[in-house]
Amino acid sequence: MEIKEILNEQRIYAVLNKVPILRESEVHLFEELIGLYRPNRVLEVGTAIGYSTLLLAKHAAPDAEIVSIELDEKRHGMAQYYIGQSPYKDNITLHLGDANEVLTSLTGHFDLVFLDGPKGQYGRQLELILPHLSPQAVVLADNVLFRGYVRGDKEAPHRYKTIVKRLREFLAVVEDKTKFNTTIYPLGDGMSVSIWKGNK
Repeated sequence: MEIKEILNEQRIYAVLNKVPILRESEVHLFEELIGLYRPNRVLEVGTAIGYSTLLLAKHAAPDAEIVSIELDEKRHGMAQYYIGQSPYKDNITLHLGDANEVLTSLTGHFDLVFLDGPKGQYGRQLELILPHLSPQAVVLADNVLFRGYVRGDKEAPHRYKTIVKRLREFLAVVEDKTKFNTTIYPLGDGMSVSIWKGNK
């Protein structure tokens, strides 16, 4: 199947089944960033149905290796289905399981990381990923402004307070200028782009 057809099918599936994928407003920025950095080895946390996984494969360096982790069995199965029809199927490894566990068994280094799993886990996951970052690696994280509650005066409802607190802690880490250079794009629900300064 043509990659364009697969991506269109995924968008329809996501709408009908209420699966969160990259918003239309974010796709252009996402594609631009991946195309700019052209990573050779990519880690994604939160495969969902493999929409962003395929965008990563499409815009990364030719023959880039993509490793992606998903907790939900049904979504993981759909990702396998879509990716299996794509020209990138041999370059993508899909893991089913809790990212906090899977990340402890990963080896090698990554040029680009995309965090798009449970928002309250970004900080913990970043800790586990740091030893695997290549020099000047890029860490992208989606939904970091979380409905406008993370920055500004908007009071978060009780059920979101922990997520908001943890996202603020995550942003404090990536905005520490001794470790990262970070830009936050307010498109969609906010995406942070952080360049790792370590491993020099």
